[in-house]
Amino acid sequence: MIQYQGEVPPPRASDADREHVLELLRTGVVEGRLSHETFLTRMERVLASRYLAELRSTIEDLPGVEATPPSATAASPSSLRQFLRRATTTPTDLATRICRRHRIRRLPVLALPPAGSRPLVIGRSPSSHLRLSHKSVSRSHAVLTSAVDGWYLRDLSSLNGTLVNGRRLIGQTPIHPGDWVTFGRTHFRLAAP
Repeated sequence: MIQYQGEVPPPRASDADREHVLELLRTGVVEGRLSHETFLTRMERVLASRYLAELRSTIEDLPGVEATPPSATAASPSSLRQFLRRATTTPTDLATRICRRHRIRRLPVLALPPAGSRPLVIGRSPSSHLRLSHKSVSRSHAVLTSAVDGWYLRDLSSLNGTLVNGRRLIGQTPIHPGDWVTFGRTHFRLAAP
């Protein structure tokens, strides 16, 4: 054990301090200020740190980040378990979310119709307003309608279904620019008109 003679020992980092710094690092990755590899390296440093100064060094180069994590009282065993569970599962979840966002940005863009336009029938049929020639798309697959408060998408009992942001569509659902939709096996990213 280190004995300090004549000087005050440096403040120790609590589990709450470590969790706060990890959350700031996660936010840095999501906002594109840190690479995934840098995040993993710094996460290891945060988990091994004993003092607040060591924690500060992992986030001091991030713009707009509070350099001093809030000190908290000692964590209970259950909160420590939650902290460790989040710290060990988050990098995988984070990598999955980053990959998904990258794939969504590369999808073909489907511009939403202007406000007040007629309903847009989507399907494989030649009479569809938006014709998709893929075999997984039903003849009359879905309908996109414009309303005063936005746009709505409804599946027309298609065989392979319609997904909005990865969730199967049931009934009529509001959609927004930036959402990604799937008709059968064709994928699109929605954009403003």
